[in-house]
Amino acid sequence: MTTLDIRQLECFIVVAEEGHVGRAALRLHMTQPPLTRRITRLEQEVGVQLFHRTPVGMELTEPGAVLLDRAYRIVRLSEHAVERTRLAEAGQIGQLVVGHFGSTIFDAVPRLLRGFAQAHPQVTFVLERAPKNVQADAIRDGRMHLGFSRRYRDEPGLVSRQITTEPLFVATPSTHPLLQQGEIRLSDLRDENLVLFPAAPRPSFADDVSQMCKQAGFTVRAAREAEDAVTALAYVAAGGLSAIVPRSATTIAMPGLAYVPLADGPQLELSCLYRAAEPAPALRAFLRFLDTWPAPS
Repeated sequence: MTTLDIRQLECFIVVAEEGHVGRAALRLHMTQPPLTRRITRLEQEVGVQLFHRTPVGMELTEPGAVLLDRAYRIVRLSEHAVERTRLAEAGQIGQLVVGHFGSTIFDAVPRLLRGFAQAHPQVTFVLERAPKNVQADAIRDGRMHLGFSRRYRDEPGLVSRQITTEPLFVATPSTHPLLQQGEIRLSDLRDENLVLFPAAPRPSFADDVSQMCKQAGFTVRAAREAEDAVTALAYVAAGGLSAIVPRSATTIAMPGLAYVPLADGPQLELSCLYRAAEPAPALRAFLRFLDTWPAPS
């Protein structure tokens, strides 16, 4: 099998376009003898005559015209491959597998990913719902690049980076008497039946809520534990229960559901998790973008 190198084809193309070895050599910034040798060697390798030599220059033969058409394609593909490779190294193209868990996916995370996608339109995302422990294992094994959640544990070989914080709200039925107060404080929830979430894995936001209530002087009355924010809010909308939720969860609308800021609630952090070792180029680009990303107000 004959293998042609790209430089051979580039020289062949220029000679075909110029119809003259001397002019082609000037375009290629080389002298005429080595260019002539390249064309002769190319004809020997392909086993056909590519040019008719005339007193005024070089004319393509019919096989030469066929090779010229293919040569253009090969050189363009080669240039495209090199360009794509360089873009990949710069993190401008590629794919990020992103894990998410909890209410983070309802607000900050999609806004963050959308901002990155606008700046890096050739990087694609694969989103996977995965608890924190599953994210950690997948990131460590290289099956996932990045995770979003809250309260990551310290994990060897992984970096947990806080992205932003968000305030807390109380979700109640829209007919609840607490709504008449205008604001709700933790102490107002002393006699409320609350939905805690997520039920697993622990520790989680459910434990944060229990600790908040304890610091406010009472033990939380946990009437239900829900798998996630959507299920918890469905319990609230069905009537009779309330829930403390992050602001991101307030983007979820259900009939009969109201949200009120928790006046004395702490700020809740949102973090991302990634491998400490040399990250993939697309992830490096994402982390650089994260350095400049404005946190939501």
